[in-house]
Amino acid sequence: MKKQVLYIIEDEKSAQFRYRIKNVAEALESSSKYEVVWFLKSEIARAYDALPETSLVVIERQTAKDNIVPDFIKATEARGIKVLFDVDDLVFDFRDLPLLMHSTNSKNIFYWAGYFWGIRRVAKRADGFITTNDFLGEKLKRTFKKPYKVIPNSLDKEQIEKSEDLIKRKKIEGFKLGYFSGSPTHAKDFRMIEPELIRFLDDYSDAKLNVVGYMEFSEKMNKMIKNGRVKVKKPVSYIELLREEAEVSVNLAPLLINDFTDCKSELKYFEAAVVGTTTIASPSFAFKNAIENGKNGFLCEPGEWYEKIKYLYEHPEENKKIADVARKDVLEKYYGAKLAKQIEGVYDKFVNW
Repeated sequence: MKKQVLYIIEDEKSAQFRYRIKNVAEALESSSKYEVVWFLKSEIARAYDALPETSLVVIERQTAKDNIVPDFIKATEARGIKVLFDVDDLVFDFRDLPLLMHSTNSKNIFYWAGYFWGIRRVAKRADGFITTNDFLGEKLKRTFKKPYKVIPNSLDKEQIEKSEDLIKRKKIEGFKLGYFSGSPTHAKDFRMIEPELIRFLDDYSDAKLNVVGYMEFSEKMNKMIKNGRVKVKKPVSYIELLREEAEVSVNLAPLLINDFTDCKSELKYFEAAVVGTTTIASPSFAFKNAIENGKNGFLCEPGEWYEKIKYLYEHPEENKKIADVARKDVLEKYYGAKLAKQIEGVYDKFVNW
């Protein structure tokens, strides 16, 4: 009989739910050891009824402005069930608050201070943590003095099925760069490589840049938008994003490296790779662990982007070879049996603790 892992979540429509709960539950559908159930915070009364059959409770990253979740944790503890807190961002230690505000270009310190306080109110009650990489895990360990385990963000069945269709029909006209960002908080990241992108587009008149997401551009880049060298789209659904990523030759994933961005996951790599697109990324903690330079992608420091882009432009067959290696890599690590085994190992650690 499978052991039940019960999640308390806030929203079924968020990307956080998809990556941290839905994809985990889907990966375990073939497991003989565990099954995942989840309840919205708004329907937590039903979760109380499920506790007798529950082996482990996981609270999805959320703030506690009331006693609903803390009271549920108390009831869980009374039954001797371990409680974990799943968190995928650096939003719990007040020492990191200035860095978050700087990295996201936010000015609302009152909002973020309240958010951190609410996160901490839940997190400090947990027995341990689930997170996306070891860098963020060590931050949690430093702050709360409790153990953590890693469950990476991953791909789901719908993405795999869509990617297989896109791979069959993949045909790129010319050389296209792609930058995919959901929010303007990544403006600083993009500005870091913008001069090298402009130089490349100036030097290679047949190359183009596709941008998906809200972004601020320099005057030079705005001129290129007007003359059609750069195409900009508003954010799209995560399935539509696969099509956008499949239509470019190279996926660009720049980051200003600091503790905040080292806590980010490598999803920009694996979502592009699954549709056969090579990624050039900044050497953040997650990207360094995911990308073997020159084999399944490239890692770039500032000042190196032009040459790496140029190399892929001049060597299309090598670009395809790298993309093929990357796709094979992500199908093994971020989907299927190996991922399910990793998740089972995380649950084993805490259920048997």
